[in-house]
Formats: sequence, structure tokens, C-alpha cells
Amino acid sequence: MAEGAADLPVALQVLVALLTGTGLVVMLRRMPWEAFFFPGRAQLFVGAFIALLVIWTLRAQTVDGLALHLMGMTAVTLVFGWQLAILLAFLVVGVLGLFGVLPMSTVPLTVLLAGILPVAVTWGLLRLTETRLPPHMFIYLYGVAFLGGALSAVVAVLGTAAVYGLFTELAWHEVYRDYVRYLPLLILPESVVNGIVVTALVVLRPGWLATWSDERYLHGR
Repeated sequence: MAEGAADLPVALQVLVALLTGTGLVVMLRRMPWEAFFFPGRAQLFVGAFIALLVIWTLRAQTVDGLALHLMGMTAVTLVFGWQLAILLAFLVVGVLGLFGVLPMSTVPLTVLLAGILPVAVTWGLLRLTETRLPPHMFIYLYGVAFLGGALSAVVAVLGTAAVYGLFTELAWHEVYRDYVRYLPLLILPESVVNGIVVTALVVLRPGWLATWSDERYLHGR
């Protein structure tokens, strides 16, 4: 989402880098690594990494520093859980930075806006449905996968717009005209892609979904 840092204050870039870096270190120290080394899990992680790398390079540049692209973070979060999903976002954005697709100075901010925020939205939505709604398969699919994808796009785009509107010389009307007004074109694809992927996994490979439980969503109804 955020691709240009030339106009962003250095203090903001440093602050975001410190926060995301510190958060990554703390998360890695507390991560349940046994889940990652479960048979077949590492291969699935690599496959997801390659898939995200591909879709994140397919982007539409709208204005200098701002671009729209599919994220897929909702599906990744439901497959791996929030910790591995954030780690995956760090790795994908880091590789894009190394290969010059993104400026290295924008890597922390991109991780925050297009990685951590969508993961947080999806995970919060999952926990909300688990505590407030009946344990039904369609609530998981439509209330988390499809809706989570849509909300992730909204949060990522509006978060990026807020950063550029507040901290750069771009006027708010320019941010809206050249970036935010294209949000509806991203919401539906993001929702559908994440929803279809998760639905296919529920039907064909439910064991790949760390957040899915047959006991809860099928037998517990």
C-alpha cells in the first residue's frame, strides 16, 4: 500500500521501524515454533510465501507512493494464526524491498499497514464471532473469511491514506481523488479471493486451517 517514503518524515519512518522491529523480536521469542514444524506445515508456509509474493507484485499505482493490490492476509491468518501470518508479511515485504519492488525505507510502514493491520482485523473478527455468535460453519466462512477480507482492505487503504494525508504534502482531496475513491474496486476482489480460498480449504483440506475445528463448526452445532 505505501510505496514511497521520500515525503514521509524521517522521525515517523524511524518510529515505525523501531515499533515493528521490537514487536517482531518479542513475537519471535514467544512464538509456538512447534506448530511451524508440524509435518507439512513448513511446506505450506513456503507455498503461501510464494503466493503472496506473486500477488503483492501485481499492483496498480495510483499516485506517487500509493498503490492498490490484493493482500490475502485474511486467508493467511486463518491458515497459520496471527503470529505466523505477521512473520509471513515481514518476509514478503522484506523480499520485495530487497529486490527493489519497494524502497527499503517503506518496508516497516508497509508491514504495518498491509500486514499487521489486516491480520489484527481478521483475528479480532474471528475472536468476536467465537465469543458472540453461534459456532456455525457459515459464520466462519462469511463472517470471518469473506467479511474479514473486505474489512482488511478498508483498514489498509484508509490507514495508508491517513498516513499520507497527515504526514506528507499531499492534500486530503488528492489522496481521496487518486487513492481512496478506488477502494470499492479492491473490497470485492479481496473479499472474494480470501473467502474462496478459505472455503476451498474447509472443504478439501480443513487440517491446513489452524483456526478451523470440525468439533466446533460441524459437530458442535
